[in-house]
Amino acid sequence: MRSAQQDDVRNARGDVQSARDDDVRNAPGDVQSARGDDLPVPWHGDSRGTRHGAMPDQGGGPESEGPDEPVDDAAVLHRHLEVLLGDAPRRLVADEMWLYLLDPAMPSYEHGWKLHVSTRAEGLAETMRLVAPVLLRHTCDAKFAVSTAVLRDLNSGERDPRLVGKAVTIYPRVQDFVAIAHELADVLAGRIGPRVLSDRRVRSGAPVHYRYGPFRSAGADGSMLVMTGPDGQTFTARAGARYRQPPWAADPFGRPAPAETSSTPLIGARYRITAGVARSPRGDVFRGIDTVTGARVVVKQARAYMAEDAQGIDALGRLGHEHRVLAALDGVEGVPRLIDHVRHGEDEYLVMTDCGPTDLRRDVSQRGPYAARGSDSDRQLGSLARQLIGILDAIHARAVVVADLKPHNVVLGSDGAVHVVDFGISALDGDRPAGATRGYSLPVYRPDAESDPADDLYALGATLHFALTGMDPVVVDPDRAVNRDRTLACLAAAAPGATLRPMRLLVAGLLSLDGAERSATARRFMAGLPLPAGAGGPSTAPPRPSPALLDEVIAHTVTMSVAAARNLCGRPGTHHPGASLTLYAGAAGVGLELLHHQDRPGVAEAVAELARQTVRHPQLPFLNGSLYVGRTGIDVFLDAAAARYADLPARPAPSAPPLPDGTGDQIGGAAGAGTGQLVLAAQAETDGRAADAARHTALAADHVAALLARAADPAPELPRTASSSDAAYELGFAHGTAGIVHFLYAYQRVTADHSVRAAALAGLDVLAGRFPELLALAGRPEASRRYGSWCRGLAGIAALLIDVGTSEQDEALLDLGLSGARTCHRIAPRMSLVSQCCGLSGVGELLVDAALATGDTEYWSAAEDVASLILTRSGGTTRRPLFPDNTLTGSDVAWATGSSGVLTFLRRLRDRDTVRLWAPPGPVRP
Repeated sequence: MRSAQQDDVRNARGDVQSARDDDVRNAPGDVQSARGDDLPVPWHGDSRGTRHGAMPDQGGGPESEGPDEPVDDAAVLHRHLEVLLGDAPRRLVADEMWLYLLDPAMPSYEHGWKLHVSTRAEGLAETMRLVAPVLLRHTCDAKFAVSTAVLRDLNSGERDPRLVGKAVTIYPRVQDFVAIAHELADVLAGRIGPRVLSDRRVRSGAPVHYRYGPFRSAGADGSMLVMTGPDGQTFTARAGARYRQPPWAADPFGRPAPAETSSTPLIGARYRITAGVARSPRGDVFRGIDTVTGARVVVKQARAYMAEDAQGIDALGRLGHEHRVLAALDGVEGVPRLIDHVRHGEDEYLVMTDCGPTDLRRDVSQRGPYAARGSDSDRQLGSLARQLIGILDAIHARAVVVADLKPHNVVLGSDGAVHVVDFGISALDGDRPAGATRGYSLPVYRPDAESDPADDLYALGATLHFALTGMDPVVVDPDRAVNRDRTLACLAAAAPGATLRPMRLLVAGLLSLDGAERSATARRFMAGLPLPAGAGGPSTAPPRPSPALLDEVIAHTVTMSVAAARNLCGRPGTHHPGASLTLYAGAAGVGLELLHHQDRPGVAEAVAELARQTVRHPQLPFLNGSLYVGRTGIDVFLDAAAARYADLPARPAPSAPPLPDGTGDQIGGAAGAGTGQLVLAAQAETDGRAADAARHTALAADHVAALLARAADPAPELPRTASSSDAAYELGFAHGTAGIVHFLYAYQRVTADHSVRAAALAGLDVLAGRFPELLALAGRPEASRRYGSWCRGLAGIAALLIDVGTSEQDEALLDLGLSGARTCHRIAPRMSLVSQCCGLSGVGELLVDAALATGDTEYWSAAEDVASLILTRSGGTTRRPLFPDNTLTGSDVAWATGSSGVLTFLRRLRDRDTVRLWAPPGPVRP
């Protein structure tokens, strides 16, 4: 059951996927040239190292970061803009990322033509000075990067590749667009900044860009999913790596829409691009053919002003630095050979020998971690370790420290040979650009000290940990020793057994925080000597969660949630997506969980304040009617809060009927919206509001009708491969059949509607028929960890099968669901995330459901295993954990991707609670 739009928006949906946890990151895709209208020309020489202070890469990769930023200048820029505004009738508000300039006369648009002004970070204040007078002459809204630190982060592409170059965004009226665009191009002529890849330039020589896109958004990840034109046509709203425009929108400057072309560029009049390897705002990486020699090559692009650090070194500077490092490493086995350096316009290209068809990260995602590959996995990993240590020794002998060794930068040849690539931030004779990758080089990287060859050995240990487990190291705690110990505990859980013990000892020794011990470990391993049992120092896994421990962890997490709730809704601005209000990512999800902890200090006040802030939030009237990312889920929270607190203000009416999106699914579509209406009806009935209960039930009936009236979709597809990160997307709970069947079955429970019951049971037949195939795929060594997830894996489907099997007293359905629970339990040690969506808490809730349905202590024990794994993945202490969010690098209170969703699972585990949050009326449990 799936709409035609779903293919376009599937990766923007509610199950937000972190870059660090992507199973198929940097997959080969369509190739993008530097410019579609002209071709690069050869250039042989050193890099332009003196341009704006740049060292003559790309370096660091998507997880890289440099030294600490200087004191933030947000307050200075805020005051600067206040002075520029003078007495103009505009409102100025700020959040952690944007400084909003809001015009009370600006009409509300869903989408339209908007402008982006690009600048280097140090030019932000001057850009404000030039841009503000133009904006004040017209009716428009705008937002500015709130500080140079934030703009440097945006321009790095690490926060979100779609935001690179967008220092200022202007939302004009239709009739003012062209005038504002030309005035901005006039005042900014000659200024420089990163290219905005999703946009067209207004004119050459000015960093002013434009595209047709959303003016406000409602997606859980902060983005509108689709735009709908005047004739009902839909168009994906997300910015991409190339310019696109909807079919209904004519270019305001009369330029023709870009034509799709299948031609591939000839780089430097010599190198023909044949495939894409990786895409990044900093520059793409391609495979190609040298048309002169016929040799296979890799071509690495760097774009000007992208990922510029505090010293002014950008992607071009790092590419030039990599050129020099590769020249110094010429002839080293296991390192690509430099062939050419090509410049074209503002972009440059490094041409190197092709070292192999895949990298270690992709290899593990496609074939599974080494620990799951069979009895010889220890020998395979031993060979990988020996080759890498040999390559590192040869590199270090040339006075080079790699400084960015990680799975993505380990390339595997077809013949089994191993290569190390990407030297953009390497140290050459002590000289290196800033940057490091968290969990790999960053724990031992010291920006104020000379790079040490032993630093590469720490990164090697983390890389071998990934090879064994498929997981990146734990990085959420400020204390690197805590992160290291938790990483080794994860290794012990994911790669147990005596056979792999030597490899675990090798990883532990390499991850020592003592450089001398890392070097000694590598020497002993290469000499074939046994490693001591205490290699690397102590590491202990958190204990199993006793009732007393659960009490302490829950009390601590409630206290942290109460503290975070104070600022959860306080993100102003017309163009803020409203995600801070939703079940998925904001106040509604946090508030509904906190309502289960009314006995804790500060909870009542926090929930009441969340409800008041939600009602007052300017975005509330504009949200759509979806459950997880829209108005319906927020109403579930506000109704529950109103039942406890009588003095809450009246909520504003929607600006239009709050309809869900067209997908039909649980996250944003009719199934979720209908589920929410059933929950609201049950709440109204409990409160004695019979008319409201009838109204909500009637709205649920509308969603049923919409689902049943949809044209029959093709049978949901199984994944093409077990390693696919889509996992059971088509059949899953968040976006597929299971979520729709869940709603239809819940509706017929309430109404006894026979036609809806028939539709629900027909969908259950489909799920039951396909589920054994999913179980078989999930059991393969290369299976994606996402088979364990609630949103697109077995956990959501199995929960439905257990629920219906219990309600219908259908042993076959119940057994299928329990098989799914056991499979998810087996997958859990390889799941990096601790959250409800895509993470361990979703598995934990399934196991609680299984235990409640059967009374079997096996499932309670399995749920405790999952709780222990969550504590292992977390920072802090065992009793006061710091739960990582779905970025794995920080902590957030959101329900789907943060700590309040973990709290829901732990509470149900402790209390043996039968009811999931915002669940419609269900069966009586045994």
